[in-house]
Amino acid sequence: MLVVGLLVVAAAGSGVWWWGMVDDADGPVDCSALLSNVKIKDALGAGYQKGMSCSELGTALQTAAGGKGTEGHTAAQVRAMREILQGTDDALTNSGQKSIDPSLRLPLAELIADYAPDTYEIFKGLDARYVEHASDDRPWSDAAGVHMAVWDDTLIRVTRAVAASPNAYARVRDAQTRQSARILTRIPHPARGVTLTLPPVGNSVALGVLDAIAHDVSQSSSAGAGKKWRSDVIEALKQSAPNPPPSYESDPVGYIRGNWAAQLDAADTAAESKGFTEQGVRLLDIWAKGRADGFKASESLRADCRNSQYDRYSDVVHALSKKP
Repeated sequence: MLVVGLLVVAAAGSGVWWWGMVDDADGPVDCSALLSNVKIKDALGAGYQKGMSCSELGTALQTAAGGKGTEGHTAAQVRAMREILQGTDDALTNSGQKSIDPSLRLPLAELIADYAPDTYEIFKGLDARYVEHASDDRPWSDAAGVHMAVWDDTLIRVTRAVAASPNAYARVRDAQTRQSARILTRIPHPARGVTLTLPPVGNSVALGVLDAIAHDVSQSSSAGAGKKWRSDVIEALKQSAPNPPPSYESDPVGYIRGNWAAQLDAADTAAESKGFTEQGVRLLDIWAKGRADGFKASESLRADCRNSQYDRYSDVVHALSKKP
């Protein structure tokens, strides 16, 4: 009920792993559709060159928006990122296709991951400020810095477009896992009420979006290709996580992320892998154990996380079932 209420408030207010990727029957959007888009040209500015290759375009997009782990972004970079997402969404919508050229998947996934604090909030949909500023022509800022806001359906469609490549999807999921872990580690000790419950429930809502994207990618291909895609995603997530996990005291985010990845089973290629669909609960339990102060999440909170992740998943699955 808490999540539903907050959603109402919010609504008011380059090494690519080619193996394992899947594509929709009608094929991906090619690079020319992006090169001809006015928003993409504007985002690239002086970096735009007529006739540039797909790989050159991917590099230019990252340069314009400041990808690959930039700590904080300038207003110009945030504006470019917003136009890149909107321009890519335009190309997808105009073509009626769901995926994008393989050469662009990892560069765009790295950008989405690089903006994890913002993309997490957009996926979660509980911060009314991101809704209020989704139509702004300019980036908005507060004490924490400059922020990027777009409508959640735009971000979801672009993330779905890059997810056909397992390494690209894993890159986004790992970034959202890191951000979810950061959110948990910021909960004060002791905490009660909304201060305790909202962060893990919010994590679950955001992660439900990625569950839906994984479902849609898997359903777009044969059963065998879908299983291979999931296996490759899990393997990529396990390889990128710290192993063995660090101690909670030395690196709480790494502890949560590493222990979650260690629970993943590459053989779990079911359409709805529990390693994904129960991630919100698993992160909560790992965090509670890492605190080492006897805290244990209540069954009601665990149920709220599980149900919130499933509800968001269901909504996004329905939205993605429609053509752009």
